[in-house]
Amino acid sequence: MGSRTSSPPDISNVYYGCPEEWKPFASRNIEFVQRFGNLDKAIDVTFKRIHPAPTLLERTIYFLGRLVVEEFMEILMLCGNGYGIAAQKILRGMYERAVTARYLFQRPDEIENFLDFHKVSDHRFLQAIEASMGEIFSKEEAAKIRQDFEAVKARFIITDCKACKTVRLNHTWSKVDIVSMARMNEDLWRLVVPAYYAPTRESHSTMSAIYSRLDVEGMKSGHGILFDGAAQRDRADQALVTAHTILLNALDLQKECFHITEVEPVLQVCFADFLAIMKTHGDKPTAKQS
Repeated sequence: MGSRTSSPPDISNVYYGCPEEWKPFASRNIEFVQRFGNLDKAIDVTFKRIHPAPTLLERTIYFLGRLVVEEFMEILMLCGNGYGIAAQKILRGMYERAVTARYLFQRPDEIENFLDFHKVSDHRFLQAIEASMGEIFSKEEAAKIRQDFEAVKARFIITDCKACKTVRLNHTWSKVDIVSMARMNEDLWRLVVPAYYAPTRESHSTMSAIYSRLDVEGMKSGHGILFDGAAQRDRADQALVTAHTILLNALDLQKECFHITEVEPVLQVCFADFLAIMKTHGDKPTAKQS
């Protein structure tokens, strides 16, 4: 029997996403679409540059800001395809990075804790791997991770019970939680519900995540328990507005941290654009320049 060959599949027309959502998204967000070029220019001016001899703090703020930009683009892609809830899930990480960058800029004395907590995270990662997958790391690698952890561990021990004076290893790098950090910046604090609490309800395994996907109208019509698989257009538009606000805040911080004078006029245009966009969305979070 001879070998059977087949022609390679035609992938010229393969697409990923929901093309039927693209035009409705653009129509609902026409002001954003028309003005996106200004935002894209602000991102380029801010990040496509070389900062000579940046400090540890500056490097951290730079990369946190760059992650915010990447997550904004991810959210934009999801929103454009009608995946509003998925976009909201990414919002929390984007928000935490923007809040952390602002906090470190105000509290530069904590930068070493932020950086060194990575050694605690690596140790926890090692423990999880060994418990579930066995000894994947070499003995030398595992020993180095444990050694690095022991060197910084004492800095992250906190009091667990003031009455009984027990202590434990903190779950994060700062004794100030992310919500308290957010309170220190007025613009970011006003976003704590749409960018932190609401996404948490969707990201975690909660009844709220189930309820948000029920087809209530179908259930009222007596069709049983139905999953609503339709595009979440309202959620998408809300997520985009919130992400846009966070991005502007992050760009403004980059300008302030690195004294980027050339981005100032571009950012002024972006803030004016945002106000124009918000007029088409009604009463939603707003951004302002510091």
